[in-house]
Amino acid sequence: MQMTQLRLHPDLSYCQVDGHLIFLDVRNDRYFSLTGSMESALVNYLDKGDAPDSIVYSLIKRKILIDGSADSDGEVLILTNNPTRSAMENVVHAKRASARELLDTLATVCSIQRQLRTRSLKQVLQNLVSYRDKRPSKTSTSRQSEDHVLEAAAAFRRARLYVPIDTCCLLDSISMINFLAKRRLHADLVFGVTGTPFSAHCWTQHGTTVLNDALGHTSTFTPIRVI
Repeated sequence: MQMTQLRLHPDLSYCQVDGHLIFLDVRNDRYFSLTGSMESALVNYLDKGDAPDSIVYSLIKRKILIDGSADSDGEVLILTNNPTRSAMENVVHAKRASARELLDTLATVCSIQRQLRTRSLKQVLQNLVSYRDKRPSKTSTSRQSEDHVLEAAAAFRRARLYVPIDTCCLLDSISMINFLAKRRLHADLVFGVTGTPFSAHCWTQHGTTVLNDALGHTSTFTPIRVI
């Protein structure tokens, strides 16, 4: 049986934690793992293109593997630069949030909250990428970009304190990225997981700088997908 054209479904990404694979399925908004035999077969197939036919058929049936010649939404970026610092832990002069920052943050958080309630995770992430990609960075050097990103991220965090909506890592991370994109500044959305006990988290990151979380906290998670 020729199955050399099979590939991982583009809505899936995975990482290895504690010796086992954990998967994120953005289409169905869930995390899952595989049984030992199926997991090892999948790893062997992706690495060497070889696995028992019965297991490969099971992986196809579960839509984990699909026809490699089919159209793809693009490559899934799983790895990210390991963060080395947190913007929240930098010593900065406190500023009061401006009226524009307050209004922008309120509107952005409310919009993203509405999207998360009414649309699938995949649709929300597609909207995020589309919005961000239409607004390329306005800065000419990496140093200028970093300075502007840090300033804008700090402005969002200040203004977020006045938005009467409970904080949530997914809501706040996507909202911050949109807030930055409106100012033509780029940041990534990083999803991470832990093994036993399992937990999932996400944060906003620019280069090696975490923008909305503590470095010690994010370092406990293994990145599984980067948007």
